[in-house]
Amino acid sequence: MIATAYSIDFDTLLPALEAWVTDAEREASQAYRQEPRQQQFIAGRGLLRWLVCNTWHCAAGAVSITRQENGAPLLSVGGQNWECSISHTKGAVFVAASPEYVVGVDVERIKPRKRLAELVANYQDGFFADVDPDSWEEFYERWTLAEAVTKAEQELLLDTLKRSVGDYLSRVKSMIESNYMFSCYVANDAGKVHISRLNFNLEMEKEN
Repeated sequence: MIATAYSIDFDTLLPALEAWVTDAEREASQAYRQEPRQQQFIAGRGLLRWLVCNTWHCAAGAVSITRQENGAPLLSVGGQNWECSISHTKGAVFVAASPEYVVGVDVERIKPRKRLAELVANYQDGFFADVDPDSWEEFYERWTLAEAVTKAEQELLLDTLKRSVGDYLSRVKSMIESNYMFSCYVANDAGKVHISRLNFNLEMEKEN
């Protein structure tokens, strides 16, 4: 099973997650100088803990979220390492967890990007094959997939972009909301990927 959740309303999200963030995580957030970055860090950890506890019915104290040497989050539930991924950008956060499937997520705001046509052309034989350089939606759908794959495989983004997009397209779920592009990639054969939205009342809404 793979569970995901996201939010694009930090004003509502952060107060609702107060009970799901540890003192150590709040302290760790202070390593970032800018308040928006601190909020993103807290939102990612708190939302991931909430997601695990509400999906698998475990106590918050059983969920530990630390950091691997490469900076990627390390999720432990009841002393067992699980797979997880966290992505955040200004105003949005997206998380995923699974006890068995390797997963990667990414969220990006759809906005103009300098030298987009050049970037697409440089990787036309790789991840941007068949992408229309005039389509922001196509570009960000493929870009978030590349970021999600890179997180799942814990490799370098530039190496990912050089590869053929191939089977990656069959293992991703992407969606747009309020000008944000969300992508969730599963490295294993986990079947259809579902994206769940975190509502303001902290109840998870799942796709059928």
